[in-house]
Amino acid sequence: MQTLKTFLAPFGRGLVKLGKALMLPIAVLPIAGLLLRLGQPDLLNIAFVAEAGQAVFTNLPVIFALGIAIGFADENHGAAALAAYVGYVILTASLRVLDESIDMGVLGGIIVGVTAGLLYNKYKSIKLPSYLAFFGGRRFVPIVTGAVCLVIAGLAYFVWPPIARVIGAFGDWTITSGNIGLFFYGFANRLLIPLGLHHILNNLVWFQFGDFEIIKEGVATVVHGDLTRFFAGDPMAGPFMAGFFPVMMFGLPAACLAMIATAKTARRKAIGGLLLSMALTSFLTGITEPIEFSFMFLAFPLYVLHSLLTGLSMVIMNTLDVKLGFTFSAGLFDYLLSYGLGKNGLYLIPVGIVYGVVYYFLFKWAIVKFNLTTPGREPEETDQEAAPTAQETPAAAPAVQEQAPAVTGEDFPPADDQSRGAKYLRGLGGKSNIKTIDACATRLRLEVADAEKINTPALKALGARGVVKAAGGAVQVIIGPEADLISDEIKKYLK
Repeated sequence: MQTLKTFLAPFGRGLVKLGKALMLPIAVLPIAGLLLRLGQPDLLNIAFVAEAGQAVFTNLPVIFALGIAIGFADENHGAAALAAYVGYVILTASLRVLDESIDMGVLGGIIVGVTAGLLYNKYKSIKLPSYLAFFGGRRFVPIVTGAVCLVIAGLAYFVWPPIARVIGAFGDWTITSGNIGLFFYGFANRLLIPLGLHHILNNLVWFQFGDFEIIKEGVATVVHGDLTRFFAGDPMAGPFMAGFFPVMMFGLPAACLAMIATAKTARRKAIGGLLLSMALTSFLTGITEPIEFSFMFLAFPLYVLHSLLTGLSMVIMNTLDVKLGFTFSAGLFDYLLSYGLGKNGLYLIPVGIVYGVVYYFLFKWAIVKFNLTTPGREPEETDQEAAPTAQETPAAAPAVQEQAPAVTGEDFPPADDQSRGAKYLRGLGGKSNIKTIDACATRLRLEVADAEKINTPALKALGARGVVKAAGGAVQVIIGPEADLISDEIKKYLK
C-alpha cells in the first residue's frame, strides 16, 4: 500500500498543481461575462461591447494555454506564456492540415499550457554551444515547446478522435442522464474541494461537455461546455450551474447562522463576526471555501451532508427547469448578470429561502445531536493553543517555549517585523521550508521541505480557516479572497 501511495504521490501533486493553475484563466471570465451581458439588446445594446466579451469565450483554449503555462512555470515567468502561445499556434495549425475536423477545445489549451510550463522548468537554464549561445536559457523554451507541440499534433491525429468519442459519450451521458448526472456532479464537486481537484471536474463540465453551434455572418462556430454554451445563447445550457445558487446564496450563509447559534456563549460574539463576514462573501460572490473549510475537518459528517444537499439542489433546479449561469461563481452578482440570459430565474428566491431554512435547522440539529466540533465549539485547550496568552497554564507553557527557537535566526524575518507576510512566513516554518508558493482564489498552495514545521494554530490565529497537508510536502492554507495578496507578501521575503 505504501509503495502505491509513493507511486501515486507525484500524480496527485500534479493534479493539485493543475487545479491551482486553472484559476488564472478562469479569473478572466467575469469581465468577459460582464461585457457580453452589458452589450446585449435588452441592456446597453452596444454591439462592440458584446463582441469584446464574446471574443474571450471564443479564444478560451489559447487563454487556458497561456494561463496554465504561467501557473506551472517556476517564478510564474512570462517566457512560459510565450512558449505556450507558440505551441498552441503550431498545434492548431498542424491539426487543420492533418484533419480539420479535430477540435481539441479547452483540453488542447490545457495540454499545451502544462507542456510549456514543464518545459520552461526543465530548460530555462540550458546552456548551448557558444555558436548557439544566443538561443540558450529561456529563449530555448519557445523553440522546444513548438517542436514538442508539433509532435503532439501528430499524435493527436491518431489518438484524439477515439479520445474525443469517449469524452463526448461521457459528456452526452452526463447531460442526457438528467437528474442522476446532475446529482452526482454536485455531490462530487463538493467532495473534491479539500484536494482542490473540483476545478478539473468543473472544466470538463463547463468548457467541454455538450456542443452548440453559433452562426454569425454565415460562418458557423461550435462552442463547448455548459458555461460557454449558456453565454452563447444555448437555451438548453445552465443546469450544471443553476443548482449552486441556492446553496451558495442561501444554504451556506444559513449554515453560518446555525454554527453561530450553537457556538459556546463566551465565544459566540467573536466567532459570529467571522462567520457573518464569510456568509456575506458567499452570498455576494459565491466564494464558499472559507465557510466549508471552517467545518470540513472539524465536523466531516456535516460536510458530507452539505455535499448531498448540493447534489439535491442540482436536481431541484433542473426539475423546475431553471437555467442560470455564472462566469465566476453562484453569488448575487452573477445571478443578476445571468438572469436575463436564463430561464425561470425567479424560482431561485423561493427555492433559496427554503434551502436556507433546511440548512439552518439541519446543521443546528446535527451539531447539537452529535456534539460536532464546529467553530466556537472547540475544546478549551485548542483555543489556548491557537491564541496563546500570558495567562496560559503551566502545562501549556513548555509547548510554547519549544516553538520559540523555530522563529528566530536568518531563516525568519526580524522579531520587530510584525507585518502580515512576516507572520505567515513564521507560521509556515521559515524561508528554507518553502520550496514553492502560489495562490488560487481562496487558498495558498505550497510545496514545503517539512510539513511538520508548519504551525497550524499560529496560522489559524492569523485568520486561516484550515490547513491541508498532502503527500510529498504539498500544503494548502485556506484563507479566503485575500490569499493571492498574502502570497505576494510572503514572496517578498523569499526573494
